[in-house]
Amino acid sequence: MSKPTIFAHRGASAVQFENTMRAFEKALDQGADGIELDVQVTEDGVPIVIHDADLVRLAGVRQMIASLTSAEIANIRVGKKYMRLVNGHRIPTLLGAVAFCERHHLALNVELKETVSQRPEFVEKIVGSVSYLDHIHISSFDYHLLEKVKEVNASMETGYLLRKNSVDWDVLEQYLSADGFHIHKKLLREPYLQSLIRTGKKIRVYGMTGKEAIVASSPSYIAGWITDFPDRFRGSKE
Repeated sequence: MSKPTIFAHRGASAVQFENTMRAFEKALDQGADGIELDVQVTEDGVPIVIHDADLVRLAGVRQMIASLTSAEIANIRVGKKYMRLVNGHRIPTLLGAVAFCERHHLALNVELKETVSQRPEFVEKIVGSVSYLDHIHISSFDYHLLEKVKEVNASMETGYLLRKNSVDWDVLEQYLSADGFHIHKKLLREPYLQSLIRTGKKIRVYGMTGKEAIVASSPSYIAGWITDFPDRFRGSKE
């Protein structure tokens, strides 16, 4: 029986700044099977790897991603406050992150964020840039984006990120464009769990620390754990 795939959430973000190449490199060092990352789209349509739609939290800049070109983004550094000027990180492009995953044979979970919802015409570009990877799926809280992904490439695997009150849990089967469901670990309980299992689709769980009892003997219905601490899951993969 195969073990769940261990995805490093925004890279090894417990020890390196989130969604940076350094975080992805550390995830590789810590034994992650794959990378989970977030994608926003710049003003000139370049997919970049960053969680927020604005730069306030990550770069201390009061600018929206959608209002900046990729050239302008390239000059911005993200990182911890007071450290950005001397030890800031470049914001990766999706193409750069994909190349890293291909080079190191890592699985990739691409989460589409707000700026993609606002400009769904760029889904085709994003799908095209990741489709040659062997182990790739695209996830989002926005189900309409997953429908768009399937329109572009019916064989591209998708994962629908669920919130407690975002769906009717009794009819999860109706989400035909979702090949799997991603949930926070708080929803890894009834009545949600049986509804998920009944679909027969892949279940991936985020918010995992590696200290949960369930990790020691992962149930067969779990396809993946998404965690800031991939090193804590090494024993569960043996």
